[in-house]
Amino acid sequence: QRDPRCDRFGDVFLVVDGWATLRREFDTIEASITSLAAQGLSFGVHVVISASRWAEIRPALKDQIGTRIELRLGDPVDSEFDRRRAQQVPEDSPGRGLSGDGLHMVIARPPLDSAGGEFLRNRHTEFTAPPIPLLPAHVDQLSVVERAVAGQDNQILIGLEESELCSVAIDFERHQHLLLFGDGECGKTGALRIICRELLRTTTADQTQLFIVDFRRSLLGVVVPESEHLGGYLASANAVDAVLPSLADRLRGREAPSNATPTQLRSRSWWSGPEIYVLIDDYDLIATDRGNPLMPLLEFLPEAKDLGLHLVLARRSGGAARAMFEPFLAALRDAGCLTLLMSGSPDEGLMIGSVRQSPMPPGRATLITRHGDSQVVQVAWSPPP
Repeated sequence: QRDPRCDRFGDVFLVVDGWATLRREFDTIEASITSLAAQGLSFGVHVVISASRWAEIRPALKDQIGTRIELRLGDPVDSEFDRRRAQQVPEDSPGRGLSGDGLHMVIARPPLDSAGGEFLRNRHTEFTAPPIPLLPAHVDQLSVVERAVAGQDNQILIGLEESELCSVAIDFERHQHLLLFGDGECGKTGALRIICRELLRTTTADQTQLFIVDFRRSLLGVVVPESEHLGGYLASANAVDAVLPSLADRLRGREAPSNATPTQLRSRSWWSGPEIYVLIDDYDLIATDRGNPLMPLLEFLPEAKDLGLHLVLARRSGGAARAMFEPFLAALRDAGCLTLLMSGSPDEGLMIGSVRQSPMPPGRATLITRHGDSQVVQVAWSPPP
């Protein structure tokens, strides 16, 4: 039993007006609301929903709703109380309906001006419910670094997560690669830019080397040419063709020798050098019907962890579900990469896990792990050079 003396703010009511619309546009939230309806009463949390038809509410949720009322239905045959009485509910009388025991009722009309709310505020002045913190539409890189908790300072911080507004880090030791999908101007290039600058902030040139494939030149100058971090800036297919064979030879030289000891295999100490990050913007411009100049890297993806290879690849979301069967993207997916799913059309279908794309503000994304866990994040903003 909940002790009211331990709660300064009283009960909490979650009100959803238009259940079918919420399910259609935010399908991942349904399970959370069903869980709240099942367990929330023990914590003073009440769920109130409205729907046009009873059939819109799944049995798992409907069975948890103890109090039900039924207003005028589009088709009285859909009534769960009494079809005959449902037919007798007047059509032009808002608020008229049936109670849970099948009796006719009318709902009181609340005041539609601000006087009612002002009356309640004046009546209950001692306590005010705390506001729910919302994920900001814009957050800069410095703010994300400042919010980092102990132990996060030297991690690759990309933004804030939704539930606690804490900094979100990309762990390239656990997840070798990262895929980014989204519509135009949703923040894909900005996400690549923040990853570049975080790698520069948290690692030395002896630890990290960057190869940037950028046909639109959107990342030009993010890593200055004089920086020892920069292994190559590749702005055309010819540049990729010129650099990738030598990079492939370098990775091939990191493959475990036949005489490697168990200790070397465990610690990956048979080679030394920086981790290699290949950042690819606008992958759909690079991999075309004429070929894919990145294919020399394909053979190294299964053993990327042993070779110190990381791919960070951004692609537009249009046609991405189809493109995931292309060999290069399929190999990345099979390698268990992280995915940053940014704004896009839900009609595109499922690309990674069970999360569909949806329209989002610029920089907003769903971060999906290889295990299917997901969280909504706001990617930090870092201005172009």
